[in-house]
Amino acid sequence: MKKSDKLTYGEAMEQLNTILERLNNEELDIDVLSAEVKRATELIALCRGKLTAAKEQVAEMFKEEA
Repeated sequence: MKKSDKLTYGEAMEQLNTILERLNNEELDIDVLSAEVKRATELIALCRGKLTAAKEQVAEMFKEEA
């Protein structure tokens, strides 16, 4: 299990925002940039997965109510 698998959606978004701020402020050393982009990609995938799961749960609840 990856470290990011244990994050909540909010925590993942917070980390993404921090990475984005650092990119926008040019705070990242070129040697760190690749690792940060990789981390951002992992966080985006985690958020997408959580959003998809939530969407499916909501759809299932509405299906049960019908």
